Amino acid sequence: MVTKIKTIKEFNVDNKPLIVGLPGMGRVGYVSVNYLLSRVGGELVAEVYSTAFPPQLLVGKGGLSTLFVGRIYDAGKFLIFTGDAQPQSPEGQNELCDALLNYLTSKGTLNSVIATAAYVVPEFNEERKVFITGNQADFIEELKSFGGEVLNEGVITGVNGVIVGWAGYYGIKGAVALGETWSAIVEFDETDYRAVKAVISLLNKYLSMNVDPEPLTSLATVVEHRINATIAQMTKVARRETKESREVM
Repeated sequence: MVTKIKTIKEFNVDNKPLIVGLPGMGRVGYVSVNYLLSRVGGELVAEVYSTAFPPQLLVGKGGLSTLFVGRIYDAGKFLIFTGDAQPQSPEGQNELCDALLNYLTSKGTLNSVIATAAYVVPEFNEERKVFITGNQADFIEELKSFGGEVLNEGVITGVNGVIVGWAGYYGIKGAVALGETWSAIVEFDETDYRAVKAVISLLNKYLSMNVDPEPLTSLATVVEHRINATIAQMTKVARRETKESREVM
């Protein structure tokens, strides 16, 4: 496997936090960091290319095409890493995390790494929790003071989890912020905007920002209504089919 990082504009790490969000369940991490970008802005400073990304060419409007890539943005007070996809293999995920952190630490000292992702639950809760786990006890306590709920057991797969382990290797405090995500949203391949809102609220406190998360509420309502309507229709059809089968018997 090969991972290459192309610097687009020189930048300094300057003891900044790195916020990570890649596509995953409920798109919580990916949408969280991109919502931050849309609100506070950010300059694209580097692109990450890897043979671990899907071997496909993305074709966009006007016929313009590109490989799947990762992107590093400088948002002033912090850095953001996001991308079109996650590496497809465990080896690729580990290699990407190592290459990314090696590249950034060559430019200075990162303050911390926070990866955003989803914590899937079967029940629907309007007020979503944000579960946290990390590589340093004091960092966990800090995020707990901002409303995070400590995750005491389990396994977090993918870059959004593995990168916290690699942060520990590089001597950087790191944590995963997992937005509580309704399982039906994942099953219907939708975005859990309510979970994104919860993650943004925690990041607001950690980064001392005031990014307004309220626009996410209306988006969440639309998604949830659509899913509830679909579930109701599927239940209705299933009951009708069950009734008809009994009548045939």
